[in-house]
Amino acid sequence: MLAAVDLRLYPKTDVELPHPSGHLVHAAVLDAVQDVNPKLSNALHDDVQTKSIAISTLWSKVRATGDSLSIPKYTECRLRICTLTRTIFEALSEALFPKVAANSEIKIGKYGFVLLNAVLEPPYGGVTNYSDLLIRSRRQVTLRFTSPTTFRRSGINIPFPESSLVYQSIWQKWQAFSEEKVSEELFKQIIGAVAVSAFDGHTRVWKFPRYKMAGFVGTARYELVKQVSEDAKHLFSALSEMAFYSGVGYKTTMGMGQCRIVEDESIESAADIAEEVVIMSADGGSLR
Repeated sequence: MLAAVDLRLYPKTDVELPHPSGHLVHAAVLDAVQDVNPKLSNALHDDVQTKSIAISTLWSKVRATGDSLSIPKYTECRLRICTLTRTIFEALSEALFPKVAANSEIKIGKYGFVLLNAVLEPPYGGVTNYSDLLIRSRRQVTLRFTSPTTFRRSGINIPFPESSLVYQSIWQKWQAFSEEKVSEELFKQIIGAVAVSAFDGHTRVWKFPRYKMAGFVGTARYELVKQVSEDAKHLFSALSEMAFYSGVGYKTTMGMGQCRIVEDESIESAADIAEEVVIMSADGGSLR
């Protein structure tokens, strides 16, 4: 089971947070899970390579200024929490959904945020099964990388949408968490045939408290340029759709690697990507 929760919330007071604040959102989510399932919270905190959860940074209607995000009280914000197993989703549900129903709060940094709603519907939420992802067959997809995405190889960051790195990242999570077991040979067919056929984007720095990391944002078209089996096309489509839930690349638990399919398969400019971030933030507004 895969799920993406589009969480709506607002601060009770004026807020001054670092931008981005993915590390603070990550801590807030783990603290909420800790209250209902300490063992699972500790497991999620462990530094394992393949993560069963992906978490966005905090989006607000208010634009960040440099490294700072100033949010007036009662301004609706949003964040995404994605899970790759039923166990994690049920723990997250137990931790957050009663708080949403009661309009209780969670703390992000030192600030209290009231929980308004948890949406499990598109465009930013959703629920599906691994088997459902395998239904569709594609030879070509366009992925939109909304937050900076990077990869680690031999201790080096690679902020570029290389096809093998993108699909290897998603495949590792499929192998680790999917109840639908797929032959490694099918994945090898994909890696031997997939190529970037178009890309429009640029690098952007993602800041953490003690270091910075460069990643790319933009849209990339991936195409199977060699003959592969029909089963391989289904897996290629499934992995592409899974990116919406799993995130792509490094530090997906702290806001990086947010990604989804652009269904019309058009390549959009980096300016369009920046505009989507504003739209994602502005769906809410002030509750004043």
